[in-house]
Amino acid sequence: ALHIAAPLGVGRRLIAPHTPAFAAQYPLVDIRLRLSDRKVDLMVEGLDIAFFLGNPEDSSLRIRKIADCERVLCAAPKYLAEFGTPIVPEDLLNSRHNCLLLRYPRSPEYFWTLQTDMGSVKLEVSGKYDADDGDVLTDWAIAARGIVNKPRFDVANHLESGRLVEVLPNTPPLPTIFGCLYPHKKLQDPKVRLFLEHIAVCSKAMI
Repeated sequence: ALHIAAPLGVGRRLIAPHTPAFAAQYPLVDIRLRLSDRKVDLMVEGLDIAFFLGNPEDSSLRIRKIADCERVLCAAPKYLAEFGTPIVPEDLLNSRHNCLLLRYPRSPEYFWTLQTDMGSVKLEVSGKYDADDGDVLTDWAIAARGIVNKPRFDVANHLESGRLVEVLPNTPPLPTIFGCLYPHKKLQDPKVRLFLEHIAVCSKAMI
């Protein structure tokens, strides 16, 4: 069996849709996919691969970068009509705005870092709502509860439909890395190497 972990949004939109094609090509490989936005321990949990968004710090594992992921700030039209549209990054710090935060131990999103003509601006944003599930944050944003910071691929359909509107498009969040972690010896396992190649090819078309 191939034991895989991924964040919820990544798993649902970049991993799970392409897994059946791999399984059909390699019918002897069973797939065990575990999705969670919490940090996982590959060794303790017996995982072959852990996909991630961000910049992992565990130097004992091999890291493979698959792609850079553009991020966007977005909110529902109803929210912006009620609370106003931020014009500059510092507007996010106004008490009238709710920033929807992905929070869990060692969460990377206690701060939002935006790109400006003067360089990166790091903002200690806050709001009434936080969750350890990125899809919950998206649902809250659609329900006009606040402004969310998401990978563009994760909210592309909502932006296209108009359920969400991009906020501060001229000063977007810093992009993040989509990649995977695996123990050094795992890549010698053909099913691990083949699955990584499969996901790398399929996901790049979507990011």
